[in-house]
Amino acid sequence: MNKKIILIFAAGTLVISVFFINCATKPAAEVVPVTPGCLASLGTNTEWSGETEISITGYTGNAMEPRISSDQVTLFFNNKTSNDTEMDIHYALKTAANTYLYKGTLTGTVSPTSLDGVPAVDSAGRFYFVSTRSYGSNLRTLYSGQAAVVAGPALEIQNVASADAAVTLNQAGKLDMDIDVSWDGALAVASNADFTGGLAYPDTSRLAFYNVDTSTRIFSPNTNSSTLLANVNLSQCRVYAGSLSNDLLELYYTVFPSGSSFASTDFKLVVSKRASTSLPFGTGQIISGVSGELLEGPSITFNDSGKTLFYHKKDPVSGNFKIYKVTRP
Repeated sequence: MNKKIILIFAAGTLVISVFFINCATKPAAEVVPVTPGCLASLGTNTEWSGETEISITGYTGNAMEPRISSDQVTLFFNNKTSNDTEMDIHYALKTAANTYLYKGTLTGTVSPTSLDGVPAVDSAGRFYFVSTRSYGSNLRTLYSGQAAVVAGPALEIQNVASADAAVTLNQAGKLDMDIDVSWDGALAVASNADFTGGLAYPDTSRLAFYNVDTSTRIFSPNTNSSTLLANVNLSQCRVYAGSLSNDLLELYYTVFPSGSSFASTDFKLVVSKRASTSLPFGTGQIISGVSGELLEGPSITFNDSGKTLFYHKKDPVSGNFKIYKVTRP
């Protein structure tokens, strides 16, 4: 969802203090290949180049988990506060190439004192995000709504409700940490994260697919999820923050080795491909055209046939997280 979640347990009671890292999910009986090593088992993808920082005029905070609207006019993202116990979704409108004008927090998604982040939107404006607002009482983290323009360019998310028909993880310390939705709105990809080990980041994180009812915006298990993602969910990798291309033949995601001591350069952006939607995704390939610290949250575009990839990383000069993009021919 946003990058790191800390769930603290006290006297058997879950005290929510989620420090995001980039993720959200639901479980499915999964096939986990045994590999000689996480990053060593991945290939290399050389399609992407021309890394460019996205300027958000009027905004100076952390910008993470980018999701661009289908026309690339609206940029959604979430911030990161110093104590990581609260987070909000923000948006900005395009004014020039690689430049967006900050408009503020996204009305309808803000819940005071909770962590609200990882925006996702399909081409029809159906909106999804992750929130800890009710996790302490019902273990749910996935929410949906409908994007609507209310006055001039002002945007808000209406009819916000849980996207879960039923809680499937149903265990304290496990949660859907990231969420994204296909451009047609019919398929969601989430990150099933396990924080029960007490670390500042997930013990494990696996991607899972969920079918989405586009009329109700409710998720249901995808029975082929485990098979389709067998080559993606590697045993020595934390895998999260998935994003699907419009043709559903490419899956972009973040990989963080399970054996890492949280080295900032161990985070990689990865793509897995397939020749048909009926086939499993292939072995992941690390995208060589991006580099830096804490690379996360890849998000593939719609209106240019998937030729632009947004993501965030830490700027070593300012210390802030910023949004960047790369392109391909």
